[in-house]
Amino acid sequence: MSYRLLNRTKKRVGSVRFVILTGVLSLIAGCGPDKDSEEGLVKKKAEAKPVLVELGQVKRGMIEELLDRSSALEAEAQVQVLARTQNPAVELLVEEGDLVAKDQVLLRLESDRQETDYAQALSQLEEALIEFDRQESLYQQQLISESEYRNAKFRYNRAELTAETAKRQLEYTEVRAPIKGTITSRSVKVGDQVNLGTPIFEIIDLESTVAVVHVPEQYLPKLKAGMEARLISDTYGGKGFAGYVKRVSPVVEARAGTVKVVVGVKELGPLRPGMWVVVELVLDSNPDALLIPKRAITYDNDQTFVFKVYSDTNGVMRARRHLVVQRNVDKLNVEPMDGFELGDTIVVAGHAGLKDAAAVRVLKELDQLSLVPDGVIFPTNAVSASTQRPPPGMN
Repeated sequence: MSYRLLNRTKKRVGSVRFVILTGVLSLIAGCGPDKDSEEGLVKKKAEAKPVLVELGQVKRGMIEELLDRSSALEAEAQVQVLARTQNPAVELLVEEGDLVAKDQVLLRLESDRQETDYAQALSQLEEALIEFDRQESLYQQQLISESEYRNAKFRYNRAELTAETAKRQLEYTEVRAPIKGTITSRSVKVGDQVNLGTPIFEIIDLESTVAVVHVPEQYLPKLKAGMEARLISDTYGGKGFAGYVKRVSPVVEARAGTVKVVVGVKELGPLRPGMWVVVELVLDSNPDALLIPKRAITYDNDQTFVFKVYSDTNGVMRARRHLVVQRNVDKLNVEPMDGFELGDTIVVAGHAGLKDAAAVRVLKELDQLSLVPDGVIFPTNAVSASTQRPPPGMN
């Protein structure tokens, strides 16, 4: 290769290297920080539209730990009145729905034969008594043998038993109530032949109405007689009736792993045996608990959170997500273990798509006066740096 050709080749290689170096430098310059674009992103983020929310407050009040179970009401005192003799019915004294006292006469049966038998038994008893007195006097004077005296005594005892039996048969012609309660069934009318053992009436003591529920055994340490309960009836629009735990079974049903609990009713009111009710057992209660509305709760996996509202250093309302460790829960509220104070402002609606530290604003139609526990009145949308301080580390 000639010297001229070699020199020309070197010049071409140098030009190519210069072009490549220029391109690399341009690429590096393009990947470097662009101050204008960075400021634009910050500005765009700062101008993000606030999320519309509804606000509430952490308050104090009653909360209860409840255990719900369903059960049919039943009466513990319920009996069928059976005929104890065989006679026609001659007088009916009660009807279905009547309240009766114990031993009250409900029905009279024909009693002519029983009256005759009783009168005859009394006559025989009187005759046996006279004979026994005479024999006893002779025996004391040692005028008769001991066997004659014993025979006289035996005849008297037999006559006495016969009179008692006749009297009992006469009493059976009057059908009486074995317990106090309400007549719920009548199966006989005047003129019917009533046979021995025939069911005539059914009586239920409505005051003995209870609900029997079966509770998982892990709740056994919290169950005790006398503890508060409520019975809720759908028949009466979900109305609750005061109750109490009457008895707790001393044993656990091994197969089901449950404990039998009998719940009584303090005032029966319109409740009746056979109705289905929801039984709420009050396992625990706190009359002065911090309460977070369930509406404010959000869920993430197995954890629960609440968004607290505060004002940042620029006066912008923001929502910070806080973990809620539950102590007690009822139908409307949650009692947190810690991390919350009375009067904390929280998001109760609009938090479905809310992100941590996002800007928020209150809907105008929700602007209203809210009474905080210390008696100070302020608009719910008037959340500023003076009323809400940012959490630590959020300045």
